[in-house]
Amino acid sequence: MHARMMLDLTENTNEPLRLGLALGGGAARGIAHVGVLQVLWENHIPVRAIAGTSAGAMVGAMIASGFTPDELAEVARRSNWWFLAKDVSLRSGLLRSVGIEKWLRRHTKNKSFNELRVPLAVVTSDLVSGESVVFASGDVAWAARVSATVPGIYAPVEYQGRLLVDGGLTQNVPVTTAREMDVDVVLAVSLNGSFLDSGKPERPAEAIQQAISILQRAHVEEQLGRADLAITPNLAGLGLTDFRAVDEFIRLGREAMESALPKLQSILWKGMEG
Repeated sequence: MHARMMLDLTENTNEPLRLGLALGGGAARGIAHVGVLQVLWENHIPVRAIAGTSAGAMVGAMIASGFTPDELAEVARRSNWWFLAKDVSLRSGLLRSVGIEKWLRRHTKNKSFNELRVPLAVVTSDLVSGESVVFASGDVAWAARVSATVPGIYAPVEYQGRLLVDGGLTQNVPVTTAREMDVDVVLAVSLNGSFLDSGKPERPAEAIQQAISILQRAHVEEQLGRADLAITPNLAGLGLTDFRAVDEFIRLGREAMESALPKLQSILWKGMEG
């Protein structure tokens, strides 16, 4: 776990600053976000806004729609993750990401962004222009599904003349987006810091994601540098398709957040000891 902090802690106040989360992408590794969130909940640290990319968008959608981290952990344990591999686009020969949308829609109960308990922003990428396209209104399940539409695995989603894919191409840890929400402090959670140390990719999906991870490194470092606190759980040895390792992902997410907790508390309460 690596943590970095950047904030001038000079004033004292009885009220914590407003915390926003930037939850990064990483397929099955996104389950580690649940462990991070458990530690925040257990320490009564309120989350005022969430920006999510890909797996981070899916976790963010569930939490913002009312799930507790413990409930989300149970969903992860019970889920049959084959929904990720359903439905092929005849035109492109790639999978369609509609299975992700159906799964999310069932759990979020068709909520729109304005029905969420916590403000949420979901990051996608325009495959043609290379720009980030951020959704904070409309259909939550659809937006999170688009954010998880990994190019090369899933067919792009057409929207208002754009071809949209995984937000990880432009903001795999969406600190910039979180900064634009009504928060004072941004905690960033990056999941792919140790991915390139996990060995030879065994499946086509892992090879594609590894190639994307290599290309992401520069912009992820830039995004993390904009956060007030950034953590990277040590997920070495766990891959993007290890969906059965739910408890291990959660444990490692918890460990990373517990290590960074004193720094986060001192930031939020401006100098108060954690």
